[in-house]
Amino acid sequence: MNKPLKIASIGPYFPFRGGISDFHKDLIKQLKISHNIEVINFKKLYPNFLFPGKSQTVNKKLNSNNISRRILNPLSVFSWNRAIKYINQFDADVIIISYWHPFFALMFSYLSKRLKSKKIYFLMHNAESHERFPFEKYLVKKMLKQATHIVTMNDKEKNKIINLKVKGKILKSFHPIYNKQFNELDRNVFKNELGLDRNHVILFFGLIRSYKGLDILINSISLLKKTIPTLKVLIVGEPYMSMKKYFLQINKLGLQEFFIFDNNFVEEHNLKKYFLSSDLVVLPYKKSTQSGVLSLSMNFNIPSLVSSNGGLKDYILNNQTGFVSSLKPEDISAIIEKYFNNNLYQSMSDNIKNHKKNFTWDKFEESLQLNDK
Repeated sequence: MNKPLKIASIGPYFPFRGGISDFHKDLIKQLKISHNIEVINFKKLYPNFLFPGKSQTVNKKLNSNNISRRILNPLSVFSWNRAIKYINQFDADVIIISYWHPFFALMFSYLSKRLKSKKIYFLMHNAESHERFPFEKYLVKKMLKQATHIVTMNDKEKNKIINLKVKGKILKSFHPIYNKQFNELDRNVFKNELGLDRNHVILFFGLIRSYKGLDILINSISLLKKTIPTLKVLIVGEPYMSMKKYFLQINKLGLQEFFIFDNNFVEEHNLKKYFLSSDLVVLPYKKSTQSGVLSLSMNFNIPSLVSSNGGLKDYILNNQTGFVSSLKPEDISAIIEKYFNNNLYQSMSDNIKNHKKNFTWDKFEESLQLNDK
């Protein structure tokens, strides 16, 4: 049996919202089963000029159950030194740093050089940012100099780290499945609630950004308006850009009746409503690493269509649990048409129930090799 470890985990945590914080929360939940954990959280995350959304935090007050130490401010070296002092006093066996954007690379470089631990893990959500950032490759390579272990969650990201020629041991893992409780019988309840009980429903979910390919999905739907007139597309999530071009595109193609928008950040209690109301999740990402949205769709046993670009294809058994497609609208529309015409939802949903057992949090912890020398 592996011995319990003292682990300091650095990254955004409650009350910060978004995929990295959600991942960190579930990672801590898993690690706390066997280990002594300290969570080093942010006091302030992005400066306002770098954050295009409405809010960086959830609409909940901190309570006594919050286990994180809110210390870090990426623009304050004094906060970095406070975090270093706190972690070194904790005397961690292992330090895990969640990395996702080059804006934080300088801070993480500073921290990792001064932390006293035999093992420093960098958990790489993105080895390369979705938008260009000056000197990114230099900053990331410098940051990883202190890493003993570098964790990636798909083959493409692993290859990017290999190309940086850093010394740390590279571990290829996966994005675990978020464990949200639900009842499949609620599908009919939620479909009725949204007035979608007689429709074929596609879901495009999450923060709306240019690289996620909403324009490609709209063009794909334009090829289906005659063959699947009952089709409805839910576009659910907060936009990090202007939606004007998408509304113009929909109007130009005469697709207004096919799209339903909810452009607000979705709190956790509403996740079930949108996923269980849907028959297919479509992720036509132009660039991708891994996806919390795909993890959620697998949790709810909803088949997904993903782009062959990037790392999402690593999680799909093509034509069994979902589909891997090019980004050509005609290819995406052909898959959607085949899926609905052949009533593939139930068989593919059943396949997901078995396939997702490969992506559990305890298997993710095993892949980290925390107790190895």
